[in-house]
Amino acid sequence: MKFTITHAYDTDTETLFKVVTDPSYLVKKFEATGAKNIQILECGPDGSGFVIRSQMDIPAKPPELLKKFIKAMNAVVAEDTWQSFDKELKTGVFEIDIKGMPITMTGFLTLRPTKKGCEYIIETEARCSIPIVGGKILSIVERDTRDNQKVDYEFTRSYLKNL
Repeated sequence: MKFTITHAYDTDTETLFKVVTDPSYLVKKFEATGAKNIQILECGPDGSGFVIRSQMDIPAKPPELLKKFIKAMNAVVAEDTWQSFDKELKTGVFEIDIKGMPITMTGFLTLRPTKKGCEYIIETEARCSIPIVGGKILSIVERDTRDNQKVDYEFTRSYLKNL
């Protein structure tokens, strides 16, 4: 399953990049989405990229039928690797590992300048190795991801206003 989420901001890509790569911002943002036990394992230049590795417990809202596959709180390890971050257009990749679930999430990150500021584009590909109910599980993963991204977007817009 593939899906894309785009957030428009009234700030330039350089300012937004500085914010989204600040460990204190990341912890506050994750807390706003309901995450617990948040750890920023790495956040900085690594070779030719900029790597952010985090670990946390993220809530989910599985229907009763799928509670044996999806827990209410899931341990997640995420890694964002910004490969191009020294120009206006910034690009990277991400990988999310949801512990104990047969799901992989990978994708592309883009910070692209616009006339009014910039767009943060998150292109996601989610896969599930469970036959029959895998599609339903992926639809819940997409729904929860979109819900978390709405909270993330509103939090980030508010955060930027207070800089």
